[in-house]
Amino acid sequence: MTRKRMAALLLWVVAMAPLTGCMPKMTIEDLKAMKPQRPAELDRLDAFVGTWESTGECTMAGLDETVKARMTETYRWDGDGWYLVSSGMFSMDEMGDMKGTGVWMYDSKAKKYRMSWVDSMGGMAVGESRYDEKKDTWTMKGSGYGPMGKTTSKAWFKFVDPDTMEWEWSEYGMGGLMKIMSMKGTSRRK
Repeated sequence: MTRKRMAALLLWVVAMAPLTGCMPKMTIEDLKAMKPQRPAELDRLDAFVGTWESTGECTMAGLDETVKARMTETYRWDGDGWYLVSSGMFSMDEMGDMKGTGVWMYDSKAKKYRMSWVDSMGGMAVGESRYDEKKDTWTMKGSGYGPMGKTTSKAWFKFVDPDTMEWEWSEYGMGGLMKIMSMKGTSRRK
């Protein structure tokens, strides 16, 4: 540990020492009463629960041909219904398979759906989503890092019926100035 970090830690301990014992005494029942109620907005994510088979097309910067994409993705509730987990296998022609996992949650304070993503190609991302009830459409935006470096993304998902979604996903590099990938397709619940 460097001297600077040691000094900062020592200063923090000295500053916090007077606060020790300032917390009021609590019981287990007091702690249980502090647990917030599950936000009703999470129920909106029920529309995704299940296994989805997807087909689509992908165009990439620098590649002249359109690549066919196939995906199988399963969404399930976890954490006593506080977050939705997705896991799937994605294939794009001769590029091989990629596995990915995502988590959707609802941020009650910000009144936004938030999500995170990680995949077997070294990609990771975070984002937020909004639902438009009139259009039965989800819109998303995010930022991440993967084989193409830092990226931002925009997407939309529209439920054509309860078991069919149409979607489009675009990813941008160079600070959002260059579209590096675009995908569009259809997903059907199995």
